[in-house]
Amino acid sequence: MTADLVATLTGRATRPWGVGGTDLGIPVVLANGDIGYFLGDTFASARAGGRNWRSPVLLRGPATDPAAGIRFTSAAGGRRARQILPNRRDRRELPRIEAPGTEFTVVPSDAVTIGARTYLSVVSVHSWRAQRWMSNFTYLAYSDDSGASWELSPARWDNRPGALDQHWTMERDGGFVYVVSSAFGRAAGDGAILRRVREDRILDPAAYEPWGFEDAAGWRWGAPATPFLPGPFGEMSLRRVGGLWVLAYFDPAAYAIVTRTAERVDGRWSEPRIQVRGGAWGDRDGSYAQIYGGFVHPLSTPDDLHLIVSQWNTRRGKPYHVLHFRGRL
Repeated sequence: MTADLVATLTGRATRPWGVGGTDLGIPVVLANGDIGYFLGDTFASARAGGRNWRSPVLLRGPATDPAAGIRFTSAAGGRRARQILPNRRDRRELPRIEAPGTEFTVVPSDAVTIGARTYLSVVSVHSWRAQRWMSNFTYLAYSDDSGASWELSPARWDNRPGALDQHWTMERDGGFVYVVSSAFGRAAGDGAILRRVREDRILDPAAYEPWGFEDAAGWRWGAPATPFLPGPFGEMSLRRVGGLWVLAYFDPAAYAIVTRTAERVDGRWSEPRIQVRGGAWGDRDGSYAQIYGGFVHPLSTPDDLHLIVSQWNTRRGKPYHVLHFRGRL
Protein backbone atom coordinates (compact mmCIF):
# COMPACT_ATOMS: atom_id res chain seq x y z
CA MET A 1 0.00 0.00 0.00
CA THR A 2 1.47 3.35 -1.05
CA ALA A 3 0.94 6.79 0.45
CA ASP A 4 -2.03 8.89 -0.68
CA LEU A 5 -1.91 12.42 -1.99
CA VAL A 6 -3.47 14.83 0.53
CA ALA A 7 -2.94 18.27 -0.97
CA THR A 8 -0.80 20.59 -3.02
CA LEU A 9 0.92 22.77 -0.45
CA THR A 10 2.21 25.56 -2.67
CA GLY A 11 0.49 27.88 -5.10
CA ARG A 12 -2.61 29.65 -3.79
CA ALA A 13 -1.64 28.96 -0.17
CA THR A 14 1.83 30.48 -0.58
CA ARG A 15 1.14 33.43 -2.90
CA PRO A 16 0.62 35.84 0.04
CA TRP A 17 4.39 35.52 0.63
CA GLY A 18 5.38 35.88 -3.02
CA VAL A 19 5.96 32.13 -3.42
CA GLY A 20 4.59 30.68 -6.65
CA GLY A 21 6.74 27.92 -8.09
CA THR A 22 9.05 26.23 -5.59
CA ASP A 23 10.29 22.86 -4.34
CA LEU A 24 11.63 20.86 -1.35
CA GLY A 25 9.69 22.17 1.71
CA ILE A 26 11.88 20.40 4.29
CA PRO A 27 9.88 20.42 7.57
CA VAL A 28 11.76 21.04 10.84
CA VAL A 29 10.68 22.03 14.35
CA LEU A 30 12.00 25.52 15.12
CA ALA A 31 13.03 26.85 18.54
CA ASN A 32 9.70 28.63 19.08
CA GLY A 33 7.77 25.40 18.44
CA ASP A 34 6.61 26.29 14.93
CA ILE A 35 7.33 24.06 11.96
CA GLY A 36 9.72 25.62 9.48
CA TYR A 37 9.51 24.56 5.81
CA PHE A 38 12.74 25.17 3.93
CA LEU A 39 12.19 25.75 0.21
CA GLY A 40 14.66 25.56 -2.65
CA ASP A 41 14.71 27.62 -5.85
CA THR A 42 11.63 29.81 -5.54
CA PHE A 43 9.87 32.10 -8.04
CA ALA A 44 6.95 34.50 -7.90
CA SER A 45 5.16 32.69 -10.74
CA ALA A 46 4.15 29.05 -10.83
CA ARG A 47 6.78 28.26 -13.44
CA ALA A 48 10.38 27.35 -12.60
CA GLY A 49 12.67 30.03 -13.97
CA GLY A 50 10.23 32.89 -13.58
CA ARG A 51 10.47 36.23 -11.78
CA ASN A 52 12.00 36.92 -8.36
CA TRP A 53 14.30 33.93 -8.18
CA ARG A 54 15.61 33.28 -4.67
CA SER A 55 16.83 30.34 -2.59
CA PRO A 56 16.70 29.21 0.17
CA VAL A 57 13.32 30.45 1.40
CA LEU A 58 11.61 29.70 4.72
CA LEU A 59 7.89 29.48 5.43
CA ARG A 60 6.50 28.71 8.89
CA GLY A 61 3.35 27.15 10.24
CA PRO A 62 1.87 25.91 13.52
CA ALA A 63 2.85 22.54 15.01
CA THR A 64 -0.61 21.07 14.59
CA ASP A 65 -1.56 17.57 13.50
CA PRO A 66 -0.68 17.37 9.77
CA ALA A 67 -3.64 15.04 9.28
CA ALA A 68 -5.82 18.14 9.70
CA GLY A 69 -3.89 19.89 6.95
CA ILE A 70 -0.57 21.71 6.66
CA ARG A 71 -0.76 25.49 6.52
CA PHE A 72 1.63 28.40 6.49
CA THR A 73 1.22 31.46 8.68
CA SER A 74 4.46 33.44 8.22
CA ALA A 75 7.69 33.71 6.25
CA ALA A 76 11.24 34.75 6.95
CA GLY A 77 11.25 38.23 5.53
CA GLY A 78 7.75 39.27 6.51
CA ARG A 79 5.11 39.94 3.86
CA ARG A 80 7.37 38.68 1.07
CA ALA A 81 9.47 35.59 1.74
CA ARG A 82 13.04 36.66 1.24
CA GLN A 83 16.16 34.70 0.42
CA ILE A 84 17.67 33.77 3.78
CA LEU A 85 21.29 33.11 2.69
CA PRO A 86 23.70 34.54 0.10
CA ASN A 87 23.30 33.06 -3.39
CA ARG A 88 25.42 34.12 -6.37
CA ARG A 89 22.94 32.76 -8.94
CA ASP A 90 25.52 32.57 -11.72
CA ARG A 91 23.28 31.89 -14.71
CA ARG A 92 26.20 30.77 -16.89
CA GLU A 93 26.01 27.38 -15.10
CA LEU A 94 29.49 26.40 -16.25
CA PRO A 95 29.47 22.59 -16.24
CA ARG A 96 33.17 21.80 -16.61
CA ILE A 97 35.19 20.54 -13.68
CA GLU A 98 37.96 22.83 -14.98
CA ALA A 99 35.78 25.83 -14.02
CA PRO A 100 35.16 25.26 -10.30
CA GLY A 101 33.81 27.91 -7.98
CA THR A 102 30.88 29.23 -9.98
CA GLU A 103 27.67 29.00 -7.97
CA PHE A 104 24.48 28.50 -9.93
CA THR A 105 22.35 28.40 -6.79
CA VAL A 106 22.22 27.46 -3.10
CA VAL A 107 19.74 24.87 -1.85
CA PRO A 108 18.83 23.64 1.65
CA SER A 109 19.49 20.02 2.54
CA ASP A 110 18.16 19.60 6.09
CA ALA A 111 18.02 21.33 9.46
CA VAL A 112 18.07 20.48 13.16
CA THR A 113 17.18 22.58 16.20
CA ILE A 114 19.34 22.34 19.34
CA GLY A 115 18.09 24.51 22.18
CA ALA A 116 17.41 28.01 20.87
CA ARG A 117 19.44 27.55 17.67
CA THR A 118 18.50 25.97 14.34
CA TYR A 119 21.31 24.69 12.12
CA LEU A 120 20.73 24.46 8.37
CA SER A 121 22.80 22.31 6.03
CA VAL A 122 23.20 24.03 2.67
CA VAL A 123 24.65 22.96 -0.69
CA SER A 124 26.43 25.38 -3.00
CA VAL A 125 25.43 24.03 -6.43
CA HIS A 126 28.10 24.40 -9.09
CA SER A 127 25.92 23.21 -11.97
CA TRP A 128 22.96 20.85 -12.36
CA ARG A 129 24.51 19.77 -15.70
CA ALA A 130 27.91 18.78 -14.31
CA GLN A 131 27.51 15.08 -13.56
CA ARG A 132 30.92 14.79 -11.89
CA TRP A 133 31.03 18.19 -10.19
CA MET A 134 27.52 19.29 -9.22
CA SER A 135 28.38 20.88 -5.87
CA ASN A 136 31.15 23.20 -4.74
CA PHE A 137 30.76 22.50 -1.05
CA THR A 138 28.31 21.98 1.82
CA TYR A 139 28.19 24.32 4.81
CA LEU A 140 26.18 25.02 7.95
CA ALA A 141 24.28 28.21 8.70
CA TYR A 142 22.37 28.95 11.90
CA SER A 143 19.52 31.04 13.29
CA ASP A 144 18.93 32.10 16.89
CA ASP A 145 15.49 33.63 16.27
CA SER A 146 13.45 30.77 14.78
CA GLY A 147 14.51 31.52 11.23
CA ALA A 148 14.00 35.29 11.07
CA SER A 149 17.72 35.93 10.49
CA TRP A 150 20.63 33.69 9.58
CA GLU A 151 24.40 33.62 10.04
CA LEU A 152 26.97 31.73 7.99
CA SER A 153 29.22 29.45 10.02
CA PRO A 154 32.82 28.50 9.19
CA ALA A 155 31.83 24.80 9.11
CA ARG A 156 32.31 23.73 5.50
CA TRP A 157 32.94 20.48 3.61
CA ASP A 158 34.51 21.00 0.17
CA ASN A 159 33.58 18.72 -2.69
CA ARG A 160 36.27 16.39 -3.99
CA PRO A 161 36.28 13.31 -6.21
CA GLY A 162 34.29 10.56 -4.48
CA ALA A 163 33.04 12.81 -1.65
CA LEU A 164 30.03 11.39 0.22
CA ASP A 165 29.60 14.35 2.59
CA GLN A 166 27.79 16.76 0.28
CA HIS A 167 24.06 15.96 0.55
CA TRP A 168 22.99 15.85 4.21
CA THR A 169 20.13 14.84 6.43
CA MET A 170 20.46 14.93 10.21
CA GLU A 171 18.65 14.08 13.43
CA ARG A 172 19.35 14.40 17.19
CA ASP A 173 19.46 11.57 19.71
CA GLY A 174 21.15 11.14 23.08
CA GLY A 175 23.33 14.24 22.90
CA PHE A 176 24.54 13.53 19.36
CA VAL A 177 23.55 14.73 15.92
CA TYR A 178 23.56 11.85 13.44
CA VAL A 179 24.26 12.75 9.82
CA VAL A 180 23.51 10.57 6.80
CA SER A 181 25.05 11.95 3.63
CA SER A 182 25.86 11.06 0.04
CA ALA A 183 27.32 12.57 -3.07
CA PHE A 184 25.28 15.43 -4.52
CA GLY A 185 23.67 14.16 -7.70
CA ARG A 186 21.27 11.33 -8.42
CA ALA A 187 23.64 9.66 -10.89
CA ALA A 188 26.15 8.91 -8.12
CA GLY A 189 25.86 5.29 -7.01
CA ASP A 190 28.43 5.19 -4.21
CA GLY A 191 25.88 4.94 -1.40
CA ALA A 192 25.41 6.82 1.86
CA ILE A 193 27.66 7.21 4.88
CA LEU A 194 26.80 7.81 8.54
CA ARG A 195 28.58 10.17 10.94
CA ARG A 196 27.84 11.56 14.38
CA VAL A 197 28.92 14.66 16.28
CA ARG A 198 28.23 15.87 19.79
CA GLU A 199 25.57 18.57 19.78
CA ASP A 200 27.89 21.19 21.26
CA ARG A 201 30.50 20.57 18.53
CA ILE A 202 28.28 20.57 15.46
CA LEU A 203 30.24 23.49 13.97
CA ASP A 204 33.57 21.66 14.24
CA PRO A 205 34.17 19.49 11.13
CA ALA A 206 37.03 17.70 12.91
CA ALA A 207 34.63 16.44 15.60
CA TYR A 208 32.50 14.35 13.21
CA GLU A 209 33.00 10.65 13.89
CA PRO A 210 32.37 8.24 11.00
CA TRP A 211 30.66 4.86 11.14
CA GLY A 212 32.77 2.41 9.18
CA PHE A 213 34.01 -1.11 8.61
CA GLU A 214 37.45 -2.48 9.41
CA ASP A 215 38.43 -6.08 8.68
CA ALA A 216 39.70 -6.76 12.19
CA ALA A 217 37.01 -4.98 14.19
CA GLY A 218 33.98 -5.04 11.89
CA TRP A 219 31.60 -2.09 11.98
CA ARG A 220 32.46 0.54 14.59
CA TRP A 221 32.44 4.25 15.30
CA GLY A 222 35.74 5.88 14.39
CA ALA A 223 36.60 3.52 11.54
CA PRO A 224 37.00 5.03 8.06
CA ALA A 225 33.61 6.09 6.69
CA THR A 226 32.07 3.17 4.81
CA PRO A 227 28.82 3.29 2.81
CA PHE A 228 26.22 1.52 4.97
CA LEU A 229 23.44 1.65 2.35
CA PRO A 230 23.80 1.27 -1.41
CA GLY A 231 23.06 4.15 -3.77
CA PRO A 232 22.01 5.98 -5.73
CA PHE A 233 20.28 8.55 -3.55
CA GLY A 234 18.33 11.69 -4.20
CA GLU A 235 17.11 13.91 -1.39
CA MET A 236 17.07 12.21 2.05
CA SER A 237 15.25 12.69 5.35
CA LEU A 238 16.46 11.03 8.57
CA ARG A 239 14.01 11.21 11.49
CA ARG A 240 13.05 9.48 14.74
CA VAL A 241 9.41 8.40 14.44
CA GLY A 242 7.76 6.64 17.35
CA GLY A 243 10.98 5.03 18.58
CA LEU A 244 12.08 3.99 15.10
CA TRP A 245 14.78 5.48 12.94
CA VAL A 246 13.32 6.34 9.54
CA LEU A 247 15.21 7.21 6.38
CA ALA A 248 13.00 8.50 3.59
CA TYR A 249 14.54 9.34 0.23
CA PHE A 250 14.09 9.56 -3.49
CA ASP A 251 15.44 6.36 -5.06
CA PRO A 252 16.39 7.18 -8.68
CA ALA A 253 16.85 3.50 -9.56
CA ALA A 254 13.34 2.58 -8.38
CA TYR A 255 11.91 5.95 -9.48
CA ALA A 256 10.08 6.23 -6.19
CA ILE A 257 10.01 7.86 -2.77
CA VAL A 258 10.90 5.06 -0.35
CA THR A 259 11.38 4.55 3.38
CA ARG A 260 13.67 2.30 5.39
CA THR A 261 13.48 1.76 9.16
CA ALA A 262 15.86 0.60 11.87
CA GLU A 263 15.78 0.21 15.65
CA ARG A 264 19.28 1.72 15.86
CA VAL A 265 20.76 4.24 13.48
CA ASP A 266 23.94 2.13 13.41
CA GLY A 267 21.99 -1.12 13.23
CA ARG A 268 20.33 -3.20 10.55
CA TRP A 269 18.08 -1.26 8.16
CA SER A 270 15.00 -2.71 6.51
CA GLU A 271 14.59 -3.11 2.81
CA PRO A 272 13.05 -0.05 1.11
CA ARG A 273 9.28 0.33 1.12
CA ILE A 274 7.76 2.31 -1.74
CA GLN A 275 5.64 5.22 -0.53
CA VAL A 276 5.13 7.22 -3.75
CA ARG A 277 5.69 5.67 -7.18
CA GLY A 278 7.05 7.67 -10.07
CA GLY A 279 5.41 7.50 -13.48
CA ALA A 280 4.76 9.49 -16.63
CA TRP A 281 2.65 12.60 -17.11
CA GLY A 282 -0.90 11.55 -17.83
CA ASP A 283 -0.66 8.13 -16.19
CA ARG A 284 -3.73 7.17 -14.16
CA ASP A 285 -2.25 4.25 -12.26
CA GLY A 286 -1.56 5.98 -8.94
CA SER A 287 1.93 7.10 -9.94
CA TYR A 288 3.27 10.66 -10.07
CA ALA A 289 5.55 12.05 -12.75
CA GLN A 290 8.94 13.66 -12.03
CA ILE A 291 8.84 13.42 -8.26
CA TYR A 292 11.72 13.96 -5.86
CA GLY A 293 12.34 14.85 -2.23
CA GLY A 294 10.36 12.86 0.30
CA PHE A 295 10.81 14.66 3.63
CA VAL A 296 9.28 13.28 6.84
CA HIS A 297 7.05 15.68 8.75
CA PRO A 298 8.28 15.78 12.38
CA LEU A 299 4.78 15.13 13.77
CA SER A 300 4.47 11.81 11.93
CA THR A 301 3.86 8.50 13.68
CA PRO A 302 4.55 4.98 12.37
CA ASP A 303 0.87 4.55 11.51
CA ASP A 304 0.42 8.09 10.23
CA LEU A 305 3.40 9.07 8.12
CA HIS A 306 3.39 12.46 6.40
CA LEU A 307 5.78 13.11 3.53
CA ILE A 308 6.60 16.32 1.68
CA VAL A 309 7.29 15.55 -2.00
CA SER A 310 8.28 17.80 -4.91
CA GLN A 311 7.10 17.54 -8.51
CA TRP A 312 8.45 19.43 -11.51
CA ASN A 313 7.56 19.12 -15.18
CA THR A 314 10.98 20.06 -16.54
CA ARG A 315 9.74 20.24 -20.12
CA ARG A 316 6.94 22.77 -19.54
CA GLY A 317 8.38 24.46 -16.44
CA LYS A 318 5.25 23.76 -14.41
CA PRO A 319 3.86 22.30 -12.32
CA TYR A 320 6.76 23.09 -10.05
CA HIS A 321 5.31 22.59 -6.61
CA VAL A 322 5.28 20.81 -3.26
CA LEU A 323 2.86 18.00 -2.39
CA HIS A 324 1.69 16.45 0.89
CA PHE A 325 1.34 12.65 1.04
CA ARG A 326 0.04 10.50 3.88
CA GLY A 327 0.90 6.85 4.46
CA ARG A 328 2.41 4.51 7.04
CA LEU A 329 5.72 2.82 7.73
